[in-house]
Order: sequence, then structure tokens, then C-alpha cells
Amino acid sequence: MRKCFIVLSTLLLTAGTLQAEGVKLDPIVVTATRTGTPLSQIASSVTVITAEEIEAKQQPLVIDLLRSVPGVYISRTGGPGGTASIFLRGTDNQHCLVMIDGVELADPSSAGAATNLANLTTTNIEQIEVVRGAQSVLYGSDAIGGVINIITKKGGKNPAGYVSIEGGSYNTWTEKGGFSVASETGHVSFAASNSNSDGFSVANEDDGNSEDDGYKNTSFSINSGVRPSDLFDLNFTANYTDAEYDMDGYPAPLYLLADTDETTVTKTFIGRLEGTLHLLEDRWQTTFGTSLTEIDRDYPDSTWATTFKGEKTKYEIKNHFIFNSQQSFIIGAETETETAKADSNVDEDTTTNAIYLQDQLSIGSFDATVGVRYDRHDDFGNETTWRGATGYTFKTTGTRLKGSVGTGFKAPSLYQLYDSWYGNRDLDAETSLGYDIGIEQSLLDHSLILQATWFKNDIDDYIQWDPTGFQNAGDITTQGVETGLEIYPYDFIDLRFTYTYTDTEDEDGGRLLRRPLHTGSFDLNLYPMDGKQIGLYLLYVGERDDSSETLDDYTVVNLAASHQITPHLKGFVRIDNLFDEDYEEVAGYGTAGISGYAGIKLSF
Repeated sequence: MRKCFIVLSTLLLTAGTLQAEGVKLDPIVVTATRTGTPLSQIASSVTVITAEEIEAKQQPLVIDLLRSVPGVYISRTGGPGGTASIFLRGTDNQHCLVMIDGVELADPSSAGAATNLANLTTTNIEQIEVVRGAQSVLYGSDAIGGVINIITKKGGKNPAGYVSIEGGSYNTWTEKGGFSVASETGHVSFAASNSNSDGFSVANEDDGNSEDDGYKNTSFSINSGVRPSDLFDLNFTANYTDAEYDMDGYPAPLYLLADTDETTVTKTFIGRLEGTLHLLEDRWQTTFGTSLTEIDRDYPDSTWATTFKGEKTKYEIKNHFIFNSQQSFIIGAETETETAKADSNVDEDTTTNAIYLQDQLSIGSFDATVGVRYDRHDDFGNETTWRGATGYTFKTTGTRLKGSVGTGFKAPSLYQLYDSWYGNRDLDAETSLGYDIGIEQSLLDHSLILQATWFKNDIDDYIQWDPTGFQNAGDITTQGVETGLEIYPYDFIDLRFTYTYTDTEDEDGGRLLRRPLHTGSFDLNLYPMDGKQIGLYLLYVGERDDSSETLDDYTVVNLAASHQITPHLKGFVRIDNLFDEDYEEVAGYGTAGISGYAGIKLSF
């Protein structure tokens, strides 16, 4: 660890003399505006995780890639497959909207209709876009804290395929395979993976638990499309996961988390079909889409409600008018139906209809986006949200100033409204006002980039559970600062450092649970020779309150390396938790110690 910081400090001290050989690219981002826009023209706070970063870190699950994103903290109950919660800028898990290719991944049958990213693999992902700040204008409920959109790969010009196998600690084995192909009139990309692990005890081994809790995951992803003419294209995407997770429970008489024989089986399917008309020389694009999300959860060994089924069906139309190179306009409409079933406790559905408008402007160094949305919900009524964001770049100094302000809302879930034990039909929607101000400074032809953003969220009518049921418990506030440093001194090295300070306050003036004040990350990637890559990745998480105690801070260091043995054969290895840090993300739940994995990939 000392060597890592010595390397970082040395590069910072010598950065002024380095030539700008490794320059950061300007990726195209879709999620922030629902149109393809260069990142440099977006005023929202956005982080893009590329396919190259995913390959370098070698992490099999998406949640482990998100941990180093500014403003993001993730807690998981145990090992792979455990319930994963995303706290984006200090907001709740249900305030972060997660999508795959624009399809919502939230589970309407869960308590807060939130997303559990525990089982989503990194197979077939092109890039992950994390947009922070209220995004309800474009995406409706659930987007108070922001949006995470996972975009899958499309086929390239040349037919390609691969198979890989990886093995390692806890008797973990993972097999993957896929292929892709494209032409002027169509494309397809397909990938599948299968993983099995004996795992470790979900209940912390330090508390006397020794039973291994296994994990299985089988998934596939497809992204395909045809364009028979310049006037029309049709696209279809789908993602399916079947995961089985051995979990521990709270046996009598002490009712403390301990070894038990319980299992969770989760099956998730999402799919989307959309067609786009390209009119007036592609200056008017009309997209018709429909999507489906189905999530089945089964707890066969549990003594309480054992089966849950959540479903979302959406139909939408979006018109994108491109007036000129400087201005475009979007008008869209959606209707979405949610269904939740939980044994005999819940069997309900609701429909939300919405219309939204957005104007996007980019003139020289100035860019701005303004929008408004109206939602009508069957159960709690109407919500109108708005948002504005603007940015300006001083090209002579490489300085960019940006800021945004907007409102959001979170509809009560069907479980919160209608559960036979704890439901409350008088719940109001949570509403929010969020704003941020940021600065980005580029030096040495973009080979050194400094970023800092201040943010604040005020959330009213916050929904909480107490022994009498779900209640609108009052107001909460989250605020803080996100900072980042990126260095690209040469083609063979890049470094990234992030630090986030997040302060939270509930109605009584206390801190919200599981939100650390301090988090930080350090990524170092080396490319010493063609076909070789070495990466060191450090994550720091500060103290945070849990339901029964204050959890200690921790630092985890991972290593990953790969070598292109031949043009078609690649070997790779990684070590997670290099210094065998003993820590908990959730009180009472175990985490993996030092563990190693290695594999090979055959491309053709």
C-alpha cells in the first residue's frame, strides 16, 4: 500500500514535466439526456465505466465495478448473491434507478420496489453510465438520487467469438462464451455465463459460524437489431439470470444471525423491443418501444412468505427533433403497469401515465438542458417534476463550470401500500429538491484532470418502516462533495483517485444508517508491453452506523493482470483483498478474505 501512494505522489510531483501522450477520450453518453451526447457537453455529474475498464478489473459482478464511482457506496449482506444496496449521494437504495439498455431492473414486489444488483454479471457489457442527481424528468419515479444504465455490446463489423474459463478460491468456477456479428443491415451480440462457488459463511465466521454458503449463477444477454432501410430500424435486447444463493438466518432462541440451511432462488428477465423512424434526413426520430421486467424470488426453506413475483410492463413513444447542430428537442409519453405478488400478503397492480419534454442546447462553449414531466399514478395522484442543467467551458484555461437543479419523486411501492401486515394506503409520494455545482480543470492537453462537485438533496415525506407499518416519517437531507483526479501521463499508465464526503441527516438530526462520511478509491493501470496489463485497485470506506453498532473503516486492495499469450489466447489472474482485510459491510455478515483466481480466454 505504501508503494501505491509513493507512485501516486511521484507522478503528481512530476506531472508538470510529462508530455500529454495518454489523452482521455470523450465518450458518448445516452442516459443523461436520452440522446447520444459527448460527455464534454453534459452538465450533469456523470461517470462512464468502459468495456476496457471492465476487462482490466476482471470483477465478475457489476456491483464490484460501481464501488469506485464517486458518490456511490454499496453494502452487501455476505458474499456474491447477498442483497446489495446502492446509496447514491447518500439517498436510499430505492432512490437509485437501475436499467439495462434502458429497461428498469427494479422489483415491484420488494418492500421499496428497489433494485437488487447482487446477481448481475459483467458479461457482454459495453459501458456503464452513472448519472448522479435527480433524474425524474426523464425517468419518473425511483430516480431521486440518480440513474445507472448498463449498456450491452452490439456486434462489430467482423464476426467474433470467445470462450473462457476461470477458477479460484472457495472452489469457484466460471465459464463464459459469446459471439457477435454485424453488417450494414443488422447486428447481433450474444453472451452467456455460468458460475458456481462453495462460498464462505454469510454469517460472519468471527462470530463462530463455519458453514460455507454457496452461490450459483447462470445468465445470458442478447442485443440485436436490423435496419432494412435508412428510414427504419428495429432493435431487441434481453437479459436473463437464474441465481441460487445459500443464506443464513436468525434461529431461536437468541435470534442472532447464524448458520442455517436457507436458500434464495432469483430469476430475472428483462426485454425490450423498439422501432425507430428516421424522417426529414434524420432530423426527426420517432421511437416506439415496449419493455418487460419479470423478477421471481423464492425462499423455499423460509417459515415466512416464500414466493414473490414482480412485473413491470411499459409502452412508450419518444420524438427527437434535431433543429440544427446546436439545439434539439424531445417530447415523449409512457404508460407503465406494475404488478406485485407475495404469497397471500400482496396481490396488487398500479399504472402510471406520463408525458415529458426536454430542450437541449449547445452553442460553442455553452450548453444547457431544461425539462419538465407530468406523472399520473393510479393510487397516490399526480406529480410534476422539472430540471435544469448548464455548463460553460473556458477553452483558454481548460476550465469547465457546471451545475444543475431539479426535483424528483418516489412513489410508494405496492408492498408499502397494500401489504396485509404493514401496508399503509394513506402514504404520500416522497418528493425531493436536489442541486449541485461543479468544476473540472484539464491540464497538459487533458492528460491531467481535476474534478470537484458539491451536492445537496432535500427529501420530503421520507417513507420508513416502524412496528406499526410504513409511515411518511418526515424529511431527510444528504449533502457532500465528490472529487476526482485522473492522470494519463503516457500511453502505458493511467491513474485515478476519487474521494467523496457524504453527510446525511434524518428528521431527528441523526445520521442515516450505512452511509459513511468518507469513501475513496485509487486505480492504477499499467500497460508495460503490448498485450500485457497490470492493475492495482484500492477502496477505502470510513466508519458508518448500522442498526446495532458502528462499523469500522476498512481498506481493500485488489490486483489484476493479463497477458495476451497468442493473438487468440489470453491468460489472466487476479487477487482480491490482497492484505486479507477483516471487515463487515453489514453488521453480522461476513466478507471474503484474501482470494485468488486465474483463467484463460480463447478468441476466434
